[in-house]
Amino acid sequence: MKITAIYGTEHVGSTVELARMAISQLQPESVTEFFLPRDFDHYCSGCGACFTSATPCCVQAKAQIEPILQAIEQADILIFASPVYVYHVTGAMKSFLDHMGCRWMVHRPNGAMFQKRALLLTTAAGGGMRSTLKDLKDNMNFWGVGRIVCYGKAIRALYWKNVSPQMRATLARDISKVCDKLQLERPVKPSLTVRLLFRFFQKLQPRMQNPTDIAYWQAQGWLSGQKPW
Repeated sequence: MKITAIYGTEHVGSTVELARMAISQLQPESVTEFFLPRDFDHYCSGCGACFTSATPCCVQAKAQIEPILQAIEQADILIFASPVYVYHVTGAMKSFLDHMGCRWMVHRPNGAMFQKRALLLTTAAGGGMRSTLKDLKDNMNFWGVGRIVCYGKAIRALYWKNVSPQMRATLARDISKVCDKLQLERPVKPSLTVRLLFRFFQKLQPRMQNPTDIAYWQAQGWLSGQKPW
């Protein structure tokens, strides 16, 4: 089992510590970690080229984004972990997700995503976990990720060093339960949400008038009734 973890901050704070608890629990063969914006600091210019070019993602950010895409492709489990910043994911995480718009279901989803699991994590001193997890889960659904598990916690501390022993014990217990929800012993079957999204865009795609997207869907056999799961 391989894990690729993408963190919304450069420093190892409470959210990264939470993710590493999960990684320890899951005991993967290998782990690849990316810290944003250290490992990806490109901002989307809104040129729209990724939606029409045969290149699957931003050419301008190719040098930074290719290693991340390769790690995502090779992983069995994806971990996206972002602390709450003003009730949402960090700007660095949002910037990365912006670059993946062409991989959304409406355009050219990667068929491998339908067989993957994603663990979405967030922490905050106070609130905002629900909206932050929604930012992440919306993207995972539209990427087509087969199984998605979310966990957020108000840890009542700004820094990991100030998190109480009682809270750390709670986090450890919760993470154990959360990892169980990934159901590693079972084959991945995409959620109803993902399957409905796929079927909706399968019917809609011929009318979208984007030749690049249509050609992609045809090449996958999806416009002929095939499914990526």
